[in-house]
This record gives sequence, structure tokens and C-alpha cells, in this order.
Amino acid sequence: MLISEVLKEDLDPKGPEVTISDYTTTHFFMCGSAIETAEKHADKPGMERLIRLQDMVYKLEKAVMDTGESTDEAHDLAHELHDAVMAQAKEIGIEKEVADYQESHLNSIVKGDPEPGFGRVDLKEDLRAWFGKGKKGGAGGGGWDRYNSKGERIGKCGDRKKGEGKPKCLSKARAASLRAKGGKKAIAQAVNRKRRKDSNANRRGKAKNVSNKYKK
Repeated sequence: MLISEVLKEDLDPKGPEVTISDYTTTHFFMCGSAIETAEKHADKPGMERLIRLQDMVYKLEKAVMDTGESTDEAHDLAHELHDAVMAQAKEIGIEKEVADYQESHLNSIVKGDPEPGFGRVDLKEDLRAWFGKGKKGGAGGGGWDRYNSKGERIGKCGDRKKGEGKPKCLSKARAASLRAKGGKKAIAQAVNRKRRKDSNANRRGKAKNVSNKYKK
């Protein structure tokens, strides 16, 4: 299959994705760092355009991984998209943060080093490492934490206890951002919104992203 044909396909999300404004990503499962950046800076102007551009990069990388080839066409498109991503990141003011991982995805497509798919987080073992890495309990231990309907941190993501309500997991950066806007109330609002819009605590399949945006 040609790279251009793969990029035109309308695919459903296969793993953890993010929604900003009117756009939900489909290939952010290829990069855990991009998901964290999007969550951290979700409210900044220009982020929707950035995630659209990044999504195209990761979709291209997935196509290269699946087809086992990286053509001149793919190389040219990868460089064009990378330049656009970095220009947008600079405009937003997060160029250094994005550059730390985006360069590796460019090299993955063009050089095959690192190997295409190196940053995937859609596999069960990778998700466990991404969400729950570090010590148990507090956010200081690293990884993502889950919160209850009172806005209280109750443990690591993926460690939900039997009978516990629908979990809401947040990165340390996103939790801090919400806390700065409205304290525990802001986090509680995000948890309750998650439970309303995605109520099945045992739902399986593709991730369903629910906005964390705080409304006073």
C-alpha cells in the first residue's frame, strides 16, 4: 500500500488519545510524551493545530512500521511535517519540550533509528509502565495518578480497587494545572465529567477521552 493511501484512511483511535477543541487524535498512541504535552498545555492557543500536525507524523510513522518501508515520498513528507510541528510549537512557546521527542519520530521515519513504533503506549505492558511507573501513592513517585469525585488523589492509575467508581487518571502536570485553576474542586469536576460521559468502569476497547477543562 502506498504511503499516500495509508494517510488518507479514516481510522478509529487504537489507544490513549487526546481531544482539544473539535479534534480528537487517532495516532497519539505512538507517543506517550506527546499525550502528556497535549494534556499539560491543552488550554494554550494553537494546540489544536499542533496535535493535528503531530497526529499526521505519528500516522506516517505507523504506516512506515506496517509497510516495512520508508520511501523518498515518506522522507519528504516527514521533514515537511516536522518543520510545521516545530514552527507551531515555537509559536505556542513549547518548542524545547516538543523537540525533546519529536526529533526521534522524524529519525524513526527517515532513518529507522529508533525503530518505528518505539514510543507506542497502546500495548498493555507499555500502558502499565506509562501510567504507573514509579512508587505507589503520591505523584512524587512518577507516573499517572487516579482521583476520586472529591478531587483527592487515591493511588496510581491502573490500581483501581474492587467496587471503586470510574477512575479518572491525570498526569502530575495536568493535575497541577487543574489545581491551580480551582483546587480540588477543579479535579473533582473532571472526575465527575468523566463518570457522566464514560460511566462504564469496566469498559474495554479504544480509549474514550473526556475533556479536563475547568469551568467555574
